[in-house]
Amino acid sequence: MRLPIDRGWAWVVVTACTALFAISAGAGKCQGVIMVEVIDKFQGVYKPSSLLWVFMSTFIFDGLFGPLAGYLMLKIGHRWSAFLGLFSLVVGNIGLAYAPNIIAMIICHSIPTGFGYMLTSFVAIMASSPYFVEKKALAVGLTTTGSGIGAFAIPPILRGLFDAFGFSGALLIYGGFSVQFMCLAALLRPISYYTKKSKKLPTPAGEVASGNVKDSTDQTAETDVDSPDTREIERAPSANIDTENKAKEKFTWRVILVPKMLMITMCSVVYMLGFSVTYTCIPAFARECGISDKLVSILMAVSGAIEIPCRIGNGWLADRKIITTTAQFAICVFLAGFFCLLCAIVSNLAGIILAIIGVSAVGSSVFSLEPLVFRELLGDSHVTSSLAMQAVPQCVSFAVSTLITGVIYDRTGSWRTVFYCISAIMMVSSTITWPYLFKNWYKRRQGTTPS
Repeated sequence: MRLPIDRGWAWVVVTACTALFAISAGAGKCQGVIMVEVIDKFQGVYKPSSLLWVFMSTFIFDGLFGPLAGYLMLKIGHRWSAFLGLFSLVVGNIGLAYAPNIIAMIICHSIPTGFGYMLTSFVAIMASSPYFVEKKALAVGLTTTGSGIGAFAIPPILRGLFDAFGFSGALLIYGGFSVQFMCLAALLRPISYYTKKSKKLPTPAGEVASGNVKDSTDQTAETDVDSPDTREIERAPSANIDTENKAKEKFTWRVILVPKMLMITMCSVVYMLGFSVTYTCIPAFARECGISDKLVSILMAVSGAIEIPCRIGNGWLADRKIITTTAQFAICVFLAGFFCLLCAIVSNLAGIILAIIGVSAVGSSVFSLEPLVFRELLGDSHVTSSLAMQAVPQCVSFAVSTLITGVIYDRTGSWRTVFYCISAIMMVSSTITWPYLFKNWYKRRQGTTPS
């Protein structure tokens, strides 16, 4: 029996993953809409700066739950992990609807929502991987367009709900809206469904290209990396899609000690120091430049639409292998910072448009390229561990970046200065990968095998 590799049900899984990414990563970009309502509800009780920590802590917990999310996904599978993640999002919305104070909001909203965002988005990125061989990068690119779709579609939905039903009613309905996505989670059929059926049928020899059970198993097993950089990791068993290995045989925290993993993690963490505050700073900088709030809102909505084709394009380009995925990752990191630098230099509507293009077109694509970079450097068997362990320092970076941005603005009173700092941080982060990329380029010129 032919497996649905790069065809058939594989694209159904990608569609479901895109929707799940929209309700997790995409909805995460819309927290500002909810925060405004929270500020109005607790006006005169808490300062806006204090309430900001309710939503900042959501993303901090998002990162802290990374290793747990990776372990659970490998332990109970993609489908049940998606159910659990969506349930956590529902609990978080209902908890916020009736939380009487900041402590209750952090416990009832920030913690379950952070866990739900991490687990659901993690599943969305990884669930399609077993179904693709030649088009893995395109599948990941399509999945991560959900972030742009969610950022484009969810804000008007939330705005309409708050206007029609008030604070508590809107969050209850939004929680019910999230429940509907469990139907899509049910579509995440494990690849073992097909391999079990194929065992009952004779397997013709020689069916390589179309997803033959034996050949696809062997091909997946060959993706383990045998290099000095990865010898310290306990090798997972061959990635046999006929069997579901236990989480302890696949998940390892020691992947963080691998030099290549450290390189990408350091680059990503430094990049997040600048990138994570761009969506917050662009509207403030636009107001400083004399641009109307209404026009900025339109531009921010358009940014979600720009993000969709650009993520698909980056996935398509990664599949073409014109350059290495690591080089593509480094270029996107540098260009995101460069566009923000142009924004600070120009300081008008054209500059704001350049920043939005940079952040949406290439800046956000960095995160859809990360799993592909780990696959290229470490092999398929360590992608989940790498993404899970990287999430922890990323969440610390998010918290630090918010504090640094506040200090810079308090000292200078200028969002333009903030953008100079943001752009410098992002461009500098790309240089972390340059020695590795130059070393591999030099080896190719010498005719030796790149490391």
